[in-house]
Amino acid sequence: MSESISGRKIGLKANILSIRFIISLIFAAVVIYIFLGFFSFRDALAAISRASWPLLLLALIVFYASLPLRGARWGILLKPSDTNVSVSSLTHYYFLAWFANAILPARIGDIYRAFLLKKNENVSIPLSLGVLFSERVFDLAVTAALVVLSGSYFWAVLKNSDEGRYLLWGILATIFLIIIFALGILLLPHLIRLAPISWKEPLQHFQSGIFKTPALLPLSITMTLVIWLSEALRLYIVFLALGVKSGFLAAVFISQASLILMSIPLSPAGLGLVELLMLRLLASSDISLAIAGAVTIADRLISYWSLVIFGTIAYILSPRTR
Repeated sequence: MSESISGRKIGLKANILSIRFIISLIFAAVVIYIFLGFFSFRDALAAISRASWPLLLLALIVFYASLPLRGARWGILLKPSDTNVSVSSLTHYYFLAWFANAILPARIGDIYRAFLLKKNENVSIPLSLGVLFSERVFDLAVTAALVVLSGSYFWAVLKNSDEGRYLLWGILATIFLIIIFALGILLLPHLIRLAPISWKEPLQHFQSGIFKTPALLPLSITMTLVIWLSEALRLYIVFLALGVKSGFLAAVFISQASLILMSIPLSPAGLGLVELLMLRLLASSDISLAIAGAVTIADRLISYWSLVIFGTIAYILSPRTR
């Protein structure tokens, strides 16, 4: 909650050299090795080479088109605290944080966003954390709802599997987070009165960032829904590019279930776990393992590896990262 979060601790360079990062990378590498053992990698690459490249390019555009919308929603959540930052700046910070989440475990990029806003816009870090906590609640609540509404068939496939257990834990954690959010709105004023003097000001800033503006609720939920349905649309376009007949509802479930797994801090952006989940679900849809592997690889090239490549370039060139 300190106002002086050190760049040395939050900065990407220090975290990349951490033991936690190395362990998460080893975990991801092992899981990816297991993932590649389920199908013929050569056949999957051959299927990708026959895919519709214009459609794959469209999927890439859809993926990045949601970024300004994420920045705009962040700005809306900041406004009740009288914080006005341009959408272009917020989109830039969001992209840098997105990149951080792609290479570091435990969603460190979310805290990195607060650091960037403090460094470049002089916005209180506790206030930013309150806003980001509210945003995360919206994200996970909408994602969990989409998973439950779209997943009647796939739950049977995931029953008693490791992926299914991880997904269930993620949904339970989401419910717990929503309860904590509601209790926080109700109890935080009382906690501030009881807190030590040194904690009062940071807690008051955090409270000012917590979402409590009912008039903005419909817009915030609608923007969140559009953001996460764009994830499903990207995957559905990848289906079409590779000639997979699975419907949009399947794309909704797989994309949203993957997002919940990304929240589990075992590897950067769920690397490895997401691939295994997608392969298992796609293989249950009457397509070959090679095609399921091709869809998974193509989608992750768009939604993960492109982010690593473009994010590295943006991080090196951006004057706002240090």
